[in-house]
Amino acid sequence: MSGVEALPVDVPREVSSLLLQLADGLLLVPVDTLSEVIAIQTPVAAYDAPDWYLGELNWREQRLPLVSFEVMRGKPLSITNDAGRIAVLNTGNPQGDLPFLALVLQGTPRLVRVTAEELAGREQACQQGELMHVSLSGEAAVIPDLAELERACLEYRNGR
Repeated sequence: MSGVEALPVDVPREVSSLLLQLADGLLLVPVDTLSEVIAIQTPVAAYDAPDWYLGELNWREQRLPLVSFEVMRGKPLSITNDAGRIAVLNTGNPQGDLPFLALVLQGTPRLVRVTAEELAGREQACQQGELMHVSLSGEAAVIPDLAELERACLEYRNGR
């Protein structure tokens, strides 16, 4: 006996997740990533910001950057439809300078249960803000790189 034994690990068979509707596709995030969905509102303008940084919102006594994921990926800014919403996402860095950020959505998030059998990677180069392209039960989606989004927003904020 080597003295080192494998510990039993509870790996979930499924992960509760959300599909977030963008103008040009879907984002897939774990349920815990979404803090709140709020109504569309006009952000406070940001001086000399990148095109994808739409401005800042006041949310729960914090100023959050409002990001257009489509523009960050090189697409044009889309006009928000009547179903448009803003998703407040947890960046996964609660002690950091930017624990939350906001994304423009084109609809209400849809709850999905993700299992290993239903999820497959897709061969596609990732753009800024993208971690991975996936297929969930045949539906194409992108897993966002929240650390990259946080870094890009902080880079703009600290450079002004």
